[in-house]
Amino acid sequence: MASIGSHYLELEQVPLVFDPLEKTKGSFFDQGNFQMFCVQEGFSKVKVKSVKEEDNFNLTIPQRGQVRSIKFSGGQPKILSIQTRSNSVEFVNVFSSDREQTLPLKQHQYDVVGFHWVFRNDYVILITTSTVELYSCNSSSLSFKLLKSFNINVSWAIFSPTEYILIVCSKGGNFLHPFYFRSGSSVPITRLPKIEIELGPSRDLKASLKERDVFVMTLYGHVYIAVIRTSPQGPGFGSEVLLFHLPHDGAAKLSHILNMDIPGRCTLSVVDNLVVVHHQASKTSMIYDISFGGSISGSTLKHNAVLAPLPLSPTVVHLRQRSGSKTPSPKIITDDSLIAHDSSITSITPELYSSKWIFFQPNVVIDAQYGVIWLLKLNLTSISNMMTDKCNVIQLLLMRSGGKDVIVEVFRECLEPGRQANLSILGAMFDQLNHAFKILSGYHDIGPGKPYQNSISQREFYTNVLVPFSDRKDMPYQYMVAVTIEYIRSLNKFGIQVEHFLFELVMVILIENKCFYQLHQFLQYHVICDSKPLATLLLSKELVYSPATQLAMDMFKRLGTADSEIIDILLSRGQILSALRFVKASDKVDTVSARLFLEAAANEDDHMLFYTVYKFFEERNMRLRKRAEFPADEQCKEYEELFINWFGGKKT
Repeated sequence: MASIGSHYLELEQVPLVFDPLEKTKGSFFDQGNFQMFCVQEGFSKVKVKSVKEEDNFNLTIPQRGQVRSIKFSGGQPKILSIQTRSNSVEFVNVFSSDREQTLPLKQHQYDVVGFHWVFRNDYVILITTSTVELYSCNSSSLSFKLLKSFNINVSWAIFSPTEYILIVCSKGGNFLHPFYFRSGSSVPITRLPKIEIELGPSRDLKASLKERDVFVMTLYGHVYIAVIRTSPQGPGFGSEVLLFHLPHDGAAKLSHILNMDIPGRCTLSVVDNLVVVHHQASKTSMIYDISFGGSISGSTLKHNAVLAPLPLSPTVVHLRQRSGSKTPSPKIITDDSLIAHDSSITSITPELYSSKWIFFQPNVVIDAQYGVIWLLKLNLTSISNMMTDKCNVIQLLLMRSGGKDVIVEVFRECLEPGRQANLSILGAMFDQLNHAFKILSGYHDIGPGKPYQNSISQREFYTNVLVPFSDRKDMPYQYMVAVTIEYIRSLNKFGIQVEHFLFELVMVILIENKCFYQLHQFLQYHVICDSKPLATLLLSKELVYSPATQLAMDMFKRLGTADSEIIDILLSRGQILSALRFVKASDKVDTVSARLFLEAAANEDDHMLFYTVYKFFEERNMRLRKRAEFPADEQCKEYEELFINWFGGKKT
């Protein structure tokens, strides 16, 4: 495997670079559409940046003061929503008639806390200091209708555009009020039971929940509200993350607690169903997997980090400078040949965990100083190398996208001479592998299982893991046989039919190492299961091991569906009379090919043998058709003539 790296989290730059904060009057990231809005001087010029080339353009908006929030609707036509006043939001159709509509508050003394588009262009949710209001939107006429209003003394609110969950925190308290949006209903908003958060001890008697400490995240298909709170051990000593499972039709329930033995502020990301905790003071991150068993505390599972805290992998940003300017222009360069030879390109190594960093769910990191956006990603190879418990490694990799190749590497490492894993550990790893394969292959008799993303078939495991080691001279053949048998055991445990090539591998290793007694034992006790390919393989080993032919014959007989193969084997070895006896014993006299037997007998150049075989089938002709002659479709004319030549007279 690759050498152990010092980082298990990396930054992947997206093709979206925007003006740094020092060049704008404000930048706003729209999480739902993945767009960045950079407001220029005068608050009327706006640059819109997106990963899609067609969504990069400049806008001119009505100049009514400092922009507080700005975003597009998700559907067509694109409606621009802008807040420049404390008590209203403006909506403009900037791509058609420039029609404008203002959505004022019912009571103008209330301020807007936030607003969000729901279900593309269908609805707008408006959160004020005293209400949560849902409006339907008519995109063509740019008109709005109030559908539902809830009275809440609001401090702040967060919205998940992917899960359609709104979380509102009441003023001066520790209560969260969740709202769930469901499409297809005339009033698609449901208020769920409020959640009381027990705050950790604090010297501040007026302490309350902060917006920066609450997150909506999806883990393994379930929605959670994550809350960072001060550890019960004392203020400033440590923190923990509370995960409340939030169903769409019931009360939230505390189900997981992530233990963190670090003081100071943290923030959270989610990468491939792993919770990532970023600690700015130590400039490190930790990963948690709630699928791993934790310590039970009542109905809650407490989890420790999968690995020790480590910093993110350093990254380099390549930006092109404007002519005559010392400040890099926000134009990303990825062409290696340009980077190496163009002197106008500046290579910058941004400070990790900078105070200018902003985190968005699930895994977005924005560096406002340089105008760069990254996505967090996992380095699965480093993670697998750093984890000592290989069963945990396989479990983690089976549930990560892109983990398949790393799983193969882990098994290869466990078979490497000098580093070979204990068979009991390998057996547990095989069970995890085959459990995932069975679930993802559509078996329904195994019950609910973990949300696996990878599976490895027998063919893939055989080709990529077992075969390369079976050919190595430094691999003890006994260990190789034991590993393959253990893999077969695991397949049987989960009711997965074992493919013949696994048995073939065991047989070849045993025969090549002259372990014939063990081979007999495996066949006798059906450790190696009967099949036509295996019987054929045994036949091919006759020169190496003479009893192989009889073992093959016995296997063919046990199969009961391989009569033709047995007949072919006997005839090819000149055992014509034995073949006839087998035909009679298996009641195949009326169906076997007479030509096949006559040809084999003629090739032996034994007249009496030929005579016996000929008379055998002549009697069959008399019994079936009352005539001694062979029918034309049996193509035996040349053998009838041979019989006359050898024994004279007419055919009888």
